[in-house]
Order: sequence, then structure tokens, then C-alpha cells
Amino acid sequence: MPFLGVLFLFFVFAFPAYAVQPGASPLSYRSFKDSDHGHALRVHLIEVNLKDPRMIVGVALAHGKASGEERLRGMAERTNALAAINGSFFQGRHMASSVGLLMRDGEIIADSRHRRTSLGITSDRQFVIGIPKIQTGLLFPERNRFQAISGVNQPRRTHQTMVYTSRFGKRTGTNSWGREVVVEKNKIIGYGTGNTLIPRSGYVISAHGRSGREIQRMYPLGQRVILQAKASGEWTDVRTVITGAPHLVHQGRIHNTYFQEKLQASLKAPNSRSALGYTHNQKLLLINVFPEGKSRGGVTYTRLAQIMRRLGAVEAMGLDGGGSTSLYFQDKGIKHGPRPVTNALIITMTPRPLRIPGQKIPISRFCGFGGDC
Repeated sequence: MPFLGVLFLFFVFAFPAYAVQPGASPLSYRSFKDSDHGHALRVHLIEVNLKDPRMIVGVALAHGKASGEERLRGMAERTNALAAINGSFFQGRHMASSVGLLMRDGEIIADSRHRRTSLGITSDRQFVIGIPKIQTGLLFPERNRFQAISGVNQPRRTHQTMVYTSRFGKRTGTNSWGREVVVEKNKIIGYGTGNTLIPRSGYVISAHGRSGREIQRMYPLGQRVILQAKASGEWTDVRTVITGAPHLVHQGRIHNTYFQEKLQASLKAPNSRSALGYTHNQKLLLINVFPEGKSRGGVTYTRLAQIMRRLGAVEAMGLDGGGSTSLYFQDKGIKHGPRPVTNALIITMTPRPLRIPGQKIPISRFCGFGGDC
């Protein structure tokens, strides 16, 4: 990266505490009207001041699990979030699984191996939006070997090697057409043939189509093995990841990657949508766009990108939409789609606020559905 680009990122995302004005609100909400090809739209916008060190951006899971569904408001209230927006796309009829990569504070929650536009948050609170340069796999330190896997906490398919952590549930839920390796505290302790119990402090490696003898040769008892996310480039220090798609704004310009990311055809049509982005002056933007009044359809990705750029986003991306489109602000569900979701991006306040004792953190008023504010 050119020196000026590095310098720009340093100043934009260092989040100095002294930049926050005393008494200023770190969170605000407003709604306004828009349109797409003559169809009326309602945009709901939450702005988060990332200069304020009290504001923490993180990920919430449906009922604390990698697979499952929960209303956004339920997740927000359970995690004491000040604001929240629905997160990843998800798939599966009998079990909802996140599409893409989902990590929280270094923990690999789920990985379907789809590498699509994602938000990454580093350990020093810098943001990255793009295709994650992160590969999940198994590290064998005694052999100095890294083994790629088919995914984490996803339904196992033919000839796949999947890893199931305790975030998935009590058991792997797999059939007997494979062999499984039980790992506890990064050491192989046993084997199974299907629907194996997952240790709380470990995981299960589930390989379809392998024989018991082959598994024992590949994964001998007592061997150390570590589930790892191997990252490179600007993703090296990323600790939290949530995948969406498509990329909407890049370096301040419209950058709709719908076709490049080969999203399914049904996503091209106008619909209710969620998106996030950040501005040059260190504000995080969370938006929902719904059809207004009697209008049908919703917003296209092209129009969504234009809205995000008009709001000042220098980088922006889409999230799951349609019936999942949901937003939460300070004890008020602004609007919810009919579907519960698998995860959410949440805004919480640090447990130890940097403030004068007794001073309340101001929150901009809730504007409701009545119009602009």
C-alpha cells in the first residue's frame, strides 16, 4: 500500500478519545424518504461515532450458537446492545447456517468457504471491507503442517472434512457415512462414527468417506491439533469478521460487485435491504431500506450504493435483506422483516466507560416512523 494510503488509514481509524466533544452523542437515528425508479422508499439510518472509545462494534449470535435463528430485538436485548442490524446471509431448510466467514474476537464461529465481501475488525479497532484473505484449517504444530478443511459448523456433504465446535450444539448431527475425530484442549482424545458428542473445550473433525484405519493414521491419538484462521495482507490482524455482499462503495466510489461475486439471481430484484459502511470522519453507518406506503418491491443494489455514497460512505457493503431486513435502536425495534436471523452486528458500550462518574451518555432521540428528523 502507498505511504499516503497507510497514513490516511492510520488517521481515519486510530479512534483517538480526545476527538470526542464533551456531551456529544455517540449514537443517532433518523429516517428519510427516497425513491428507486419512481417507487417510494423509506431509509432508516443509525450513525455511530467511532471516535468515541466507549462504542464497541461486535457480533451477536442467535441464542449464542453458530446455527439457529432469533429475532434481532431478542439478540440486541440479550447482549445489552444500544443498536443492531441483521448480519450474514444464511441457508438451510432444517438448520440455518451462515453463508461466508463469521468470526468473533478470534473465535471461528462458522465458515461455509464462500469468500464474499465482508467487514473485518482488527484488534486495534480498524475496519476492513473486502474479500477476506483468511483460510480456516487445522494446524499440526508437531508436523509443522496446515490442513485446509471444507468448513466450520456447516452441514457435512459428500467427501467433505468439516469441523464442529461447541457453538454448533451438543453433537455433530452427522450420519454414519464417515469417521470423526474428537479434539479436546487441542489434543486428539478419541474417535466416533457419527453424531459425536462435541467437547465444550474442543471440537470434532468429521470426514465423510474415510475408513476408521485411515482416520487413525491421519489423526493419531495424543497428537496436538489447532483450529486456526490463517490470514494475510490487510486481514492479518483481523479478529472479527461478518460476511455480507455485495461491495457497494469502495474508496468513495460506486463499486457494485453483484456480478463479480456471483450472487444468486433472485437477489438482483428490488427488495428490502440492509447495508453498512463507514465515512472518512470515522462514523459507522447502518441502514435499512424498505418500500414506502403502497409501493412494492424495494431498492436495487445500485440505488443502495448511491444512498450509501450520498451519506458519506467511503466503504460500504450489503448484508442479508428481504425478510431478514431488521434494525434496532435503543430499546426500540425500528422495523423488522418477518424472519428471525442467524447473527447480527451490534453496538455496545464498553463495561468501563471513560466518563465522569454519574454522567449519562447522551443518545439522540428516536424519531419513529413519522418522517425525517
